[in-house]
Amino acid sequence: MIDIIANKSSGKGNGAKCLAKATAYLDERSVAYTVHETLRTGHGKQLAEQLSAEGATTLVALGGDGTFHEILNGIDFTKSRMGLIPAGRGNDFAIGTGAASLDPVKAIADIVRGEHAELDYIQIGDKRCLNVGGTGLDVEVLLKTAKSKNKLSYVASLFRCLLKFKPYRVEVSTDGGETRVFDCIMLGACNGTQIGGGIKLSPISKADDGKLDIIIMEKPKHCPTVLVMPKFVKGKHMNKPYTHHIVCEHIKVKTPAPVQLDGEIYYDLDFDAHIVKNGVKTFKVLQ
Repeated sequence: MIDIIANKSSGKGNGAKCLAKATAYLDERSVAYTVHETLRTGHGKQLAEQLSAEGATTLVALGGDGTFHEILNGIDFTKSRMGLIPAGRGNDFAIGTGAASLDPVKAIADIVRGEHAELDYIQIGDKRCLNVGGTGLDVEVLLKTAKSKNKLSYVASLFRCLLKFKPYRVEVSTDGGETRVFDCIMLGACNGTQIGGGIKLSPISKADDGKLDIIIMEKPKHCPTVLVMPKFVKGKHMNKPYTHHIVCEHIKVKTPAPVQLDGEIYYDLDFDAHIVKNGVKTFKVLQ
């Protein structure tokens, strides 16, 4: 039995289209399944908790990165395995890591085939994060896009925020080592490679290497911050003097700003993160 937790409204209705294609594939092959539609924010987490507790062996998350985040935080991986059908606008985790096909038919076929795979996730306090956990400019951009009546794109909002954003001081320690201080524009603890619908924050990240890639961007010294945006969007910022790259398994960040996990904003969460190697029980993608 396959249990599909579906956000039909994800991706401006793309969720409903992807669900129809996935269930048609299952119907054609007489594969038993049940669809559980999410009805509100947080419902995906509740459904995943309930279904895992009831002994569901395969939970399929159908939606965007926010839906994946909810189900990741509800599933019990000792009982259930998590399938992924990307159906959002950005699908950053799936695109950046290749963890699932963007074609819903291929994605459900991989799940039905049932070849097991494992990926890492980030544990931050009592929350799990699949793609990127961050603080700084990315939080400002998410807040702007959420409040925008015109639904600004992430890149357009990024440009506007860069014109006014003032760096703030963060204290960072990794793997229990010495504390370092940065005048931070943005800090990301990365399991995946990209955010915001294709911005390649950490193009070198791999979601199954048991490591966090920490990307810390400071204010450029010799040019306006907004002028580095094209390099940042394309992932060409890694070797620049304003970018710091740290590979670790554990990071503690003292920050005055909120924290975002997979695009969801948390206001009272201590940024104390570690990688959980092979924590996500999922399915292999047929290349």
